[in-house]
This record gives sequence, structure tokens and C-alpha cells, in this order.
Amino acid sequence: MAEHRLHTRLDCDDHCQLKLRDKFYPATVKNISLGGALVHFYDNLKGVNVGDNCNVSLGGELTCEYSCEVLRVETSKVALSIIGMHIINPFDK
Repeated sequence: MAEHRLHTRLDCDDHCQLKLRDKFYPATVKNISLGGALVHFYDNLKGVNVGDNCNVSLGGELTCEYSCEVLRVETSKVALSIIGMHIINPFDK
């Protein structure tokens, strides 16, 4: 099968938080690219649908927050398309 991805994916195991409809869910980013990410949840994630918009936060001192759209939903994984990104600078608070 031919590869259709536009961007190289990097495997990782970074903790993140997904915000969806004013709720936060702890998760782990399994892989990420310039165009998307695969996020694993510790519990089955209910109420997430293809087309939903959400935010994913990654980082420590400088936090990156990605605006995303849900592309695929599995039992404990969600594939996301990255729409935008901004860095949260702790010194701006």
C-alpha cells in the first residue's frame, strides 16, 4: 500500500492534555508530524466524534497548544489533524 502522508511522523511517548467541550483528558501522544498526531487515552474516550474540534497541550516550561480536528476515533486512540499552534509563554502571565 502506498504511503499518502505528507509529513514524516515522529514516534514519541509524551504526556499531553486534550481539551474537548470544556473537559480535560490526560493522554499520551504516540506520534506527531507537522500535519497531525495520534493520541492514546488511558480510559475509553466516549463522546468524541470525527469532525470534533479540540485542543492538545504539550510541554513543560514552554507549552505548545495545538488546535486540532478529530479524523479517526478508535477505542482508546484518536487521530488528529493539526489546524494551528501557539506557544504559551509562562512569562506572559
